[in-house]
Order: sequence, then C-alpha cells, then structure tokens
Amino acid sequence: MKVSTALFGSIVAASALSTSAVPKKKHHAIDPKDFVYVDGLRLKDAKGLHYITGLNYWACMNLAANKSQGGNYSRLVTELDQMAAHGINHLRVMASSEGAPTPQPFRMTPALMEAPGKYNEKIFRGLDICLDELSKRGIRATMTLNDEWQWSGGFAQYVSWALNNTAIPYPPSWNMTKAPQRTTPGTGWGNYSDEADGAHTYDEFTTFANQIYTNELTEKWYKDHIKTVINRRNTVNGRKYNEDATIMTWQLANEPQSLYNYSPSDPLFPWVDRISSYIRTLAPKQLISVGLESKQGEQIFKAVHKAPEVDYATTHCWVQNWGVYDMYDSSEANLKAAQDFATAFIANTSAWSKDVGKPVFLEEFGMARDNWENANKEYPYLSSASTTHKDAYFKTIIGAVVSDFKNGGPYIGTSPWAYGGMWRPETQVVNEFGMVWAGDPPHESPGWYDLYDTDEAMNIVARQQKDVAAWIKKNQTHGY
Repeated sequence: MKVSTALFGSIVAASALSTSAVPKKKHHAIDPKDFVYVDGLRLKDAKGLHYITGLNYWACMNLAANKSQGGNYSRLVTELDQMAAHGINHLRVMASSEGAPTPQPFRMTPALMEAPGKYNEKIFRGLDICLDELSKRGIRATMTLNDEWQWSGGFAQYVSWALNNTAIPYPPSWNMTKAPQRTTPGTGWGNYSDEADGAHTYDEFTTFANQIYTNELTEKWYKDHIKTVINRRNTVNGRKYNEDATIMTWQLANEPQSLYNYSPSDPLFPWVDRISSYIRTLAPKQLISVGLESKQGEQIFKAVHKAPEVDYATTHCWVQNWGVYDMYDSSEANLKAAQDFATAFIANTSAWSKDVGKPVFLEEFGMARDNWENANKEYPYLSSASTTHKDAYFKTIIGAVVSDFKNGGPYIGTSPWAYGGMWRPETQVVNEFGMVWAGDPPHESPGWYDLYDTDEAMNIVARQQKDVAAWIKKNQTHGY
C-alpha cells in the first residue's frame, strides 16, 4: 500500500449490499488448469478476454488462520461472499510477512516467516485456506512476496536480519496506544508516531530498506522464501501453488522504491531482472508483476517493466498521499484536481505501457471519505462520514481504465485499496496480537481508505464488472 503524506508531499507530476443481505449467487469455481496468459496488450483465459475487477485484501491469510493466531474465519467467508456478489474476480493478497526476535510495532502479527527459513505453519495454512476459498468463488489472486514498507516486515526486516538485527529506522507510523485513547481499552484511537517517539524520515527508512537490492544474504533468504511459497502444496485442496490457476500472478513486492531521479545504475533494475527470472524458473505457467506504483515517471516505469520475465506493468494512484487532494477540503475544485490528475495518470501510463508492449493493471487507488465532516470529532476517519468525493473519484478513475480497455488500450482492470468489509473503526477492538485487520494496514490510521460492505463505491466496482462483461460478450465471438 501507499505510505504517509510525508513521503509524497512534493511529488505532483498524475444502495449497497450489507453484511446481513449478501445475495445468493452461484459461483463458478476456478479450473486449476485454466491459467491466465498475456496476448499482446490483453489478458486471456480459456473463455477469452480476461478483465480484472479486483480489490486489495492483503490480510487474507491472517483472517483465514486459526483462531489461536488471531484469525476470524466467519468474517473471512462473509467478506469473500460480499466481494463475489459484487463481481470481484481478483484479490491482491500478501504471501509474505516477516517477524523479528523481539516484538516490532506497525506490522502484521503473527508473521508468516518468523526468521529466515522458519515459518508459522498455522499462518501458512491460513494462506492455503484463503486460496481455496477464493477458488471456490471464481476469484484469482496476486500473491505479493515482499514489501517495501514496514507494515509486513518486508525489505527492512530482511536487512535487519542480515545486519545482526540492527534496529529499523521506522518512519512515522500509526500507534494504536498513543493518545487520544478511548475509554474502553484496546479500542483506539491512537495517532501517528513522531520525532519525539523516535520516528525517522521516510528517506532514512527507504535507504535502509533498499539495501535488499545489493545484499547477497538478503537475496538468498528472499529467494528461499519465494521457492518455499511457490513450491508449497495446499493442505486444504492438495494443489501445488505453482500448478494452481487460482494464483494468477506472483508479485515481487509491494511498491519497491527506486531512486527519485532516473539513473541507469539504479540497483532496482537488475534486482527486478534477477528476481523475476528466478520466479519464472519455479512458476512457468503463472504471470509475474513487479508491484511498482509508477509515480516516478516514464523512464523508471519503462526501465522496470521492460524486464523480459515481467508480464504486465502495474500502477498505483494516490492523490492525497502525493499532495494533490485534501480530505478536509469539500470544494469542487479539490475534487476536480484529483479527477484531472487521475485521468492524466491513466492516459500517461497507458501510453508508456504501449511503448513497452505490455498490459498494465491499476492495482491500487483510493480516497478518504468526506472527512471534513469529521474535522471537529473525536476521530478523523469515522465511518459515518459520507462519500460524495470518493464516489465521484471512483467513477472517474475506474471509468478512465474501462474506456482505455474498450478502446484497445493496455489497461486490463482495476483494484481499489482496500476491502474492510464489515469492520468499522467505531466498533474496533484489538485482538490479543494488537491487530484490528482494517482495510488499512497496521502502520496507517484505521479507516482512512477502507471500502465497507455498505459503501456506494462497491456498487461502482460492481457496475464496472457488468459493463465490461457485456462489452466483451458483444465484441468477441466466443463470449466471456
């Protein structure tokens, strides 16, 4: 996911279905041999053109895990049914999280990998359950294998391991135990850590984390993890991960960062080549993506995505984090600035993808609720705020992608961040591991970008799926 405004402030270039009323719908399970493949600027499966109507649901393996590990199977299947009822055919989930010798803040807990090569099998089984439940509902997955940011452990934890458990220079991150606190313990609110709490700058953090690109030991451990996950046999359905078409894509990492100014010697570029080539040897039937936001401009976009084993490009669009949009400004001008930026971002990245000759997937975007309504309340991200700007923005950015797809462009789908489903900040209670499993990850304010089961945005996503499915049926002779 995206990070806080502090990192991107200077970067400016681009009637709902409720929990209690999920409609009954017959789902067509994924044929484990029906792998999605790239054909020019399109994705295809056995039925023909494949358009992605996706959501980010990064905590799937933890929600699916045993109750002793903080899992919540009842919530998991309810939310998967909600998403399937809205036409969701793809989820982007974490297939990685890293622990440490001592408890660390701001991250997924319990972790999948407790130390290099040491796994929590109960969390791994949660990933098995997640994939099996997706497959039953006709939903494919992007499996994210690492993370630039602190909320899963990620790059920084690998580097810390390699440097004898050196302390990680965490940037400002959400601390549920910080003031202001609610009367009932464990219900928030909390606030971001700051310099007084020992927080470092994002530049310090990314400089530390990006040592993963050049450290031989971290690369060995990371490749060992890749091999372990890709070669795993699902304990629920018996399928090997690399033989299961439910897994559409293996992703190198969530938002790997490059140097801010293009340099041919940027260590990110050979790292992408090495890691994607390694994945290909283990998973020749599945697709590979990098996980780049593509905020860094044309040269870096092309340098990353031209790697021979990378099947399609990715984009993330974060108008508030990148300093384009203000969630406390109710003006039409504020909304229009966000819409114009998003439209231009889609147009530019579409053109760059055509030049590279590969499809492109908008796999992250979001907007806060009308949080000016919460400006004088106890918590800025209360779910009671309306969503007029968010709904208009979703129509614009999803519409831009659908239009590009219909006009023969390289865009192949959208995936908003992130599904919070039945969770709400007003009723949150941390579990024994300190987790609330909101749509937003543990290093960010819960409820900031959540998509709830009753949000109009979910209907906008559903209409996208129906619109594109009808277009595909009309425009390809053998249906969809």
